Amino acid sequence: MKNVLRLTNKDEAEGLTIVDYAFAFLRAIVIAGGLLWILFHPFPLAVKSNLIYIFLVFIVYSVFLQFVIFTYPSRVEKVYFAALILDMVFIGLFIRLSGGFNSNVFLAFYLLVALHSFYYGLSKGLTLALASSLTYTLIVFDELNAILWTDMILRAATMFVIAGFLGFLSEKTRHDKNEMLKAKNEMKGLEANLTKAYNNLQDVKKQVEQSEKLASIGRLVAELAHEINNPLDGIKNCLNVLMIETEDAVLRERYFQLMQEGIREIEQTVMDLLEYAKQHEFKLEPVDINEVIKRTILMGEYKFNKQGINVRTNLNGQPLDVIGDSHHLQQVFFNIIFNAIDAMPNGGMLTIETRKENGFAAIEITDSGTGISKKDLSKIFMPFYTTKKLGEGTGLGLPISMGIVKRHNGQMDVYSYVNMGTCFRITLPDVQAFGSYKL
Repeated sequence: MKNVLRLTNKDEAEGLTIVDYAFAFLRAIVIAGGLLWILFHPFPLAVKSNLIYIFLVFIVYSVFLQFVIFTYPSRVEKVYFAALILDMVFIGLFIRLSGGFNSNVFLAFYLLVALHSFYYGLSKGLTLALASSLTYTLIVFDELNAILWTDMILRAATMFVIAGFLGFLSEKTRHDKNEMLKAKNEMKGLEANLTKAYNNLQDVKKQVEQSEKLASIGRLVAELAHEINNPLDGIKNCLNVLMIETEDAVLRERYFQLMQEGIREIEQTVMDLLEYAKQHEFKLEPVDINEVIKRTILMGEYKFNKQGINVRTNLNGQPLDVIGDSHHLQQVFFNIIFNAIDAMPNGGMLTIETRKENGFAAIEITDSGTGISKKDLSKIFMPFYTTKKLGEGTGLGLPISMGIVKRHNGQMDVYSYVNMGTCFRITLPDVQAFGSYKL
């Protein structure tokens, strides 16, 4: 029980419980009440003198007892056990001197049994009730012939009732508190596990996003290798000519310029791919949506040309600034644009528009491809759902894109008609409106 009824902060650090303070408070009340009783009750002078002398000893003993308890809180249970015996001795002396069986001091046994039953619990409380009953019987033993046995039984039974009720209450309180502490510890453990699981899930999410990004550009790189070969072939041709025509300074200068342009073209293409392929932490900063879209279009320029896709842009005349992560937003546009390319294997028209709309940046990406059926349209944002052939898609591009848009407090809608085309519409709060949203 002592380990359950703990106070917090300073009291807990001292090892004391609320019951310890209750004992001290009640002992002070007993001292005050007992002093008034002795002083004003009409005892014979000799009896009153003895009572006052014993009561002074009781006061000194009580003060010393509380000093020991507050000085050595770790030994409080042993101190209480010793004090319990001394308290019974003092109660016995006061009963003998103040009238024996007819003395009202026997009520002190009830208080003693009540406090210690609640402190120690049911079994020890009942044991104390038995000890108090036997002690009381010994105190009034010479009066037993003049005492009605029913009165004696009633007083003893009352002690057991008090001990039983408060002991049971103590056990229940202890059990309930232990269950609460157990539940609290389990909740803390569960919270720690949930936090750990959430952090692991976030790590997995980042890895999945990166894997999807790499899977998407993997297909692009395979085709861009041919695009890179074109300037390489040009450079090789220039070198072959320069090895033959070494005297013509003008021709030599012209071929050197052509080689430099080819190298810059290759270098820029590789740098763009490397930058996009990097794993980036989510970082919010002012971003011009128009610039992000232009970078993404450049990455797909080779595929546009190869598949005969015309790109028409109608970007907002002024910078369209939002608070966001440019790399993650580029991943969204990359996924949608390259899905549009896949939907137009025989060529077509890709239209990209941006504009301001009532505190939002609106982006619409429309293709004239094969479209999406109603059956598939309801599932395109489900992880791993794809209509592409095995090995051509992971089914994660659009779900990840939707997650990125939502993380920017935005919205993504899709409208599609079979054999007519698909339109992805994205709205993001602009710089002024973003402050009213919570990440």
